[in-house]
Amino acid sequence: MEESFVEETENNKETEVAPALIAVHPTEKSVAVAVGSELRVFDLHGDCSVSLVDDSGRSFHTDSIKAIRFGAKGRLFASAGDDKLVKIWTTDSWHCIRTVCSEKRVSAVAISHDGLFVCFADKFGVVWVVGLDDNSENQSSINTKGAPILAHYCSIITSLEFSPDGQFIVSADRDFKIRVTLFPKKPLNGAHEIQSFCLGHTEFVSCLAFVCSSDYPNGFLLSGSGDSTVRLWDFTSGSLLDTCEVGAEAGLVESDREEVCQPAVTDICASSDGSLVAVAIQSLHGVMLLSCDLSMGRLSVVKVSMSISTNMDKCSEGKI
Repeated sequence: MEESFVEETENNKETEVAPALIAVHPTEKSVAVAVGSELRVFDLHGDCSVSLVDDSGRSFHTDSIKAIRFGAKGRLFASAGDDKLVKIWTTDSWHCIRTVCSEKRVSAVAISHDGLFVCFADKFGVVWVVGLDDNSENQSSINTKGAPILAHYCSIITSLEFSPDGQFIVSADRDFKIRVTLFPKKPLNGAHEIQSFCLGHTEFVSCLAFVCSSDYPNGFLLSGSGDSTVRLWDFTSGSLLDTCEVGAEAGLVESDREEVCQPAVTDICASSDGSLVAVAIQSLHGVMLLSCDLSMGRLSVVKVSMSISTNMDKCSEGKI
């Protein structure tokens, strides 16, 4: 009864079309765009649209898509959203190789670097995992379900990311928390070893991204939040290295005698060499660029580029 009430309340609030989502293939072979329930893929090499093939017996997505992601060096692509379906596609043929049913609406998705597992999170704070094998080229049953890997959040999961070395899975939620968990060798049995918590945000954590370089291959963690900040973390220890007040730097923070209005950070994206970080901020008709000094653990504002952005991604050459 309580869960049904929560979902009905969210449905009443989310009458507008979901913001556009963009994902770029790591080698720039293609770009995927999701608007509402529509998923479109464009072949950048062939300069043509791609026909998606789904033999699951259902239409593609029937409600707003809330998460899209390339993974496994671009071999796989995942889409998920409010229709409680997670669809996994092979990018060679853009054939849907697995359709996973979620108990609740999906808010985030991530693909392991080896392409063996896909994790997804729902709006009731549970992270699920589904295994892929060598026979995944054949469409599996529509009734395929994931196994719970992380739970007891009691808050909407807003972002999921695998660490650059694949050893950890990082989750962010609306209760200001970032949790770093060791990704086990047998994740279908659950993940029980927490590496660290990254605590410091004073509002919901909206997005995560890893930033790394040749000198720091394991990288550091970036997070954006409703507190209008971008923070840099040593995620293995949970130590906060630096905080950039991006809302204030952009002149967007307003205050009166009663409360302070802080625009949320909606997305962050780091260049491949780790030197630059692009930040999208609510109410900012542009993208803020930050310089990232990994040796010093410091973030600083470079400039604001005027455009309207709801979602960002990077490609192999470090372009955003």
